[in-house]
Amino acid sequence: MADDLHLLSLFNFEVHLSPSGRGGDETLTRCASFSEVAGLETNIEIRELREGGYNQGVRRLVAKTSHPSLTLKRGVTLDRGFWEWIQRCVNGEFPLPYVSGSILQFSPSKRGGEAAAARWTFTNGIVTKVKSTDLNATSGNAVAIEEIHIAHEGLTRVS
Repeated sequence: MADDLHLLSLFNFEVHLSPSGRGGDETLTRCASFSEVAGLETNIEIRELREGGYNQGVRRLVAKTSHPSLTLKRGVTLDRGFWEWIQRCVNGEFPLPYVSGSILQFSPSKRGGEAAAARWTFTNGIVTKVKSTDLNATSGNAVAIEEIHIAHEGLTRVS
């Protein structure tokens, strides 16, 4: 077990999942660690409006926001429930297992009880792509999850 905890300490990002309240597994509380997280962005659409009497140019108004899918790469988890959640998404069981979650960033020397250096939260996420690592008996590769994509409805940076 100590080797398992050492393995998880090599990854600098943790993802914690919890029920979103939209149905699915109400007892879900899951965790996995990853070495790379992408998609932490918000895109804001701008709508241009020509206003009569305003001759300086066009007014730029904020319209809707959108968020790309989160891409979690090269990860491991000791939590069997994380894989069960992924399988429920793949099966398309009703109600769909939407989750909300947190992404915690740690310094490379984490696990000494220190707090996360940064944290993002997302809402109403569901898996849209899963790629497991290739199996190779001669490789010492301990990564079990090559890539996971999570589509979600909102992302917030928490200070």
